[in-house]
Amino acid sequence: MSRIDISKKVLIITLFIFAVLTAAFTLTHSMQVSNILELEQNDTLKNVERVQNAVSTEQRYLDYMVQDWACWDDTYKFIEDKNYKFIDVDIQNQTLTGIKVNLMVFINNAGTVVYAKSVDVDTGKEIPVPKELLKMVEGGNLLTKSENDTIKGFVLLDKDPMFISCHPILTTKYQGPSRGTLIFGRYFDKALLRDFEDITRSSLLMYRADLDMPPDFQNKLKNFSEATGNTVIERRSKESISGYFEFEDISGQPALVVRADFPRDLYKSGEKTLNQMYLFLLLTVLMTGAGVKFALDRLFVSRLVEIDDFVTKVRSEKDISKRLTLEDNDELFRLAREINGMLNEIYLAEQELKSQEREKKVLLDSLNELVVFVNPDLNIIWANKAALEYMKKGLQEVVGLCLKSAPVISDLSENMQLEQIFVTGSKKSGESTSKDGRVWFVQGLPVTEENGKIIGILETCREITERKTAEKLLQEKQIAEVANRTKSEFLANMSHELRTPLNSIIGFSELLHEQAYGELSEKQLRAVGNISKSGNHLLHLINDILDLSKVEAGKLELNYKDFDLATRLKTIQNLLSPIADRKNIRIEIDMDSKLNSIRADEDRFIQIMYNLVDNAIKFSYENSIVKIGARKKENMVEITVKDTGIGIKAEDHIKIFKPSSQVDSFSSKRSKGTGLGLSLVKQIVNLHGGYVWFRSSPEEGSTFAFTIPINGNKESNGNIGLNQKT
Repeated sequence: MSRIDISKKVLIITLFIFAVLTAAFTLTHSMQVSNILELEQNDTLKNVERVQNAVSTEQRYLDYMVQDWACWDDTYKFIEDKNYKFIDVDIQNQTLTGIKVNLMVFINNAGTVVYAKSVDVDTGKEIPVPKELLKMVEGGNLLTKSENDTIKGFVLLDKDPMFISCHPILTTKYQGPSRGTLIFGRYFDKALLRDFEDITRSSLLMYRADLDMPPDFQNKLKNFSEATGNTVIERRSKESISGYFEFEDISGQPALVVRADFPRDLYKSGEKTLNQMYLFLLLTVLMTGAGVKFALDRLFVSRLVEIDDFVTKVRSEKDISKRLTLEDNDELFRLAREINGMLNEIYLAEQELKSQEREKKVLLDSLNELVVFVNPDLNIIWANKAALEYMKKGLQEVVGLCLKSAPVISDLSENMQLEQIFVTGSKKSGESTSKDGRVWFVQGLPVTEENGKIIGILETCREITERKTAEKLLQEKQIAEVANRTKSEFLANMSHELRTPLNSIIGFSELLHEQAYGELSEKQLRAVGNISKSGNHLLHLINDILDLSKVEAGKLELNYKDFDLATRLKTIQNLLSPIADRKNIRIEIDMDSKLNSIRADEDRFIQIMYNLVDNAIKFSYENSIVKIGARKKENMVEITVKDTGIGIKAEDHIKIFKPSSQVDSFSSKRSKGTGLGLSLVKQIVNLHGGYVWFRSSPEEGSTFAFTIPINGNKESNGNIGLNQKT
């Protein structure tokens, strides 16, 4: 009777589990399908972004080319004298074909076209300049207004859409005044569209916003107008998914609508896998349930009756009192009642032993010191985790070994004479050096019973190599500081003798380069230019060394005055933009609107910012951003310079602000440097009463920051910055 009751209950439980698992599998299947759709959506967005990046890269290339031509002394001179030798030599058809530019238009400040040329980049043949583009020039839509003004984007011409980039015409040194505007253009034709398809491995379809478009493109254009800049994803069929996005013209109006089509391989593969898994799991659960039911009926239930009779008989003969009372009268509950009684006793005894063992193990294993317990024969009875790792052995391997023959650790104990502890009953301690050169403090403590009898020795070994090294380094540091202070005082006193002849060399070389003493040949001009460039580089290096020496010698004084912070940050941006443009790096400034002017040494502030932003550009990847931030924090201003470059390893952080120290990423010599810039930045910030710090991770970029008082004064430049954060 009991056997039948248990069988029915097992069947009910099996059916219940099957129903629960089926519902769980169904719900999971629906959730996973939803996840796959979301994953497909994100994957399509990434693919569309690759297409947009490819188009943006083409625009940046055109911007770079027009800047390179517009900021050129020959172009600057051509606008003034209309030298047709410049056209014959530098503006040939193959020149435009080589740089992949369809259109080149030179315009003076009066808005008059000085020269215009258009070619087919595929054939190299000259073609007419688009009349509608010339009308836009006449209307002033493509003319730059200042030396820092640029115009770029799309224009819709009768033939094809065109990338446009306009730049003011300046000298090679990016100096004005501007003599006009240089326009470069590249047709966004079917050939270029095919190139983008090859690059992004996608199928692209493009329509102009000013012409008739298919209904799906028109609908998406309305969506763009409601949510500017969004990409619209649409599943067109079971086989393909598309991403729609738009490009605006130079006036901010919709110009082009592009559709990128991609196969739905991800969704089909995921759906197929889920369906197969769903069917497999259902079949597995069904078969498992039937098998378990059969096995329980044939093997488990029938054997439970036998086990119940056996356990009851054994328990009755031993006269063990029953501890567990359960309501029911079938074999399973009686078996549970009997087994629980025995297991409860075994469990309590076992838990008590485990608790004692665990407390000892946790306590001793948590120590960093090596701990070994030996008996009076100096045989190892137990060792903690640190000691076992040091010996590179397991506990079972070392138990019973004599301490004097134990691997590795025996070297630390050979001079301790632990046997004397059993005689004297006193602890022993001393220092020992292992074969790998590390220094250890070794101590032996007697372990006694309640009656005072020594039953063993607890030996502990604590490494003190760093402390010993620190003591030695402290002595060496004190000697080095005396020598360094003497050197700094000498260099600071030699500043006039070092700078005067070098300034003379630079000055006369610049006069020669400007041909103040007569005309020079092109080769001579290059040589004189190299002299001037090398002299300035050497002067910059000497200035850094002398400034650092002055700081260390306590002879650098700050010239405080009020200046506009935004203007100085913009100056840094303009100074370093040509360097950043070579790597297509954009310099952005994010300044707190609450900040206006600050009081500090203006020249030293520019020196700090130049070093930090120049470093950020040097070690940033191409096509990235360097961000300059300025925030007000109570009576301080916090300046940050953030890049997304190669970053700095954690073990190299300590080297950053040391003079003439360069970490591995720096010493790769991808960029020139002396290792003095950051050290000088730290010293100057400290003199202002501020502090400097940084955050950096490899391949994730770095953020350098410093704070100085907003209203600094000459009385605050003493030792305020000694407690800086680094």
